[in-house]
Amino acid sequence: MNPPSVSLKAIIIVHFVLVIWASMMEGYLPPAYWAMNLFILMLGVWGIACPESADAILMFLILHLISILQDIIFIAIHQPLAYDAFERPNSKRVSEFRFSTGMSIVNLIVKPFTSFLLYRIFKDRGGEYGTINIPGFPNFGQSPTTGGQYENIDQPVPTNQVDSPDDHNPYSDKSPVHP
Repeated sequence: MNPPSVSLKAIIIVHFVLVIWASMMEGYLPPAYWAMNLFILMLGVWGIACPESADAILMFLILHLISILQDIIFIAIHQPLAYDAFERPNSKRVSEFRFSTGMSIVNLIVKPFTSFLLYRIFKDRGGEYGTINIPGFPNFGQSPTTGGQYENIDQPVPTNQVDSPDDHNPYSDKSPVHP
């Protein structure tokens, strides 16, 4: 097993465990939280199944980055509501609520680091930032002065035909004359 494959598997396992632990408490996070995260993890499984595909890792990386914002929104909306419901003096679910909250926050904290690892895996598989094409943005990821990686076949290939001084010497085939 090569190191990128091992690290991709580790990323998926860590996030899977953290998502399950964060979703343990019924009434804290909505089903959309675990459904979104598990769908994104399935893209990671696709990346394991296709070890040469940079597209699978790119999709996993992009949705992983989007899920950071989604997790912030889910936690910001549902944590105060769950806090009011479960942080009562006689509540028997306080520990479960705190554990689920902690795991959702740990999952959120770990995601930027795993995004960096996913980007490294994307680069190892031959993906380049300059090859990401977005419709409507023809030069996305490229400098505006370059025309891309491909050679224009409509224009002739430039050659380096510099005339040497020997080409213009009319006496080149004659031996030198000595006085």
